[in-house]
Amino acid sequence: MSKLTLALSLAAAAALALPAAAGSSPTLHNADSSEYSYDLECGASTTHSTIGGNTTVTLTDGCTLKVAGSSKALRSDMTCEISGGSLSCR
Repeated sequence: MSKLTLALSLAAAAALALPAAAGSSPTLHNADSSEYSYDLECGASTTHSTIGGNTTVTLTDGCTLKVAGSSKALRSDMTCEISGGSLSCR
């Protein structure tokens, strides 16, 4: 294998691994049958939305989620769930 081929192979492997290393976006799962309104505060902007029963949505890393009377700062790979009217995140 030539040095050029090896260098290109290493560069391609690094490019493919980068998204995985960056982590995935946080999610919100509603385990209840009820619909909930939520706010997603990202800097100076706030998005108002709803999540239906037994539904999962992808959120934005670095924002603050406000739902079901709770507030959580979101980070990569975070999973939040509404169950029994309460929010929990891990």
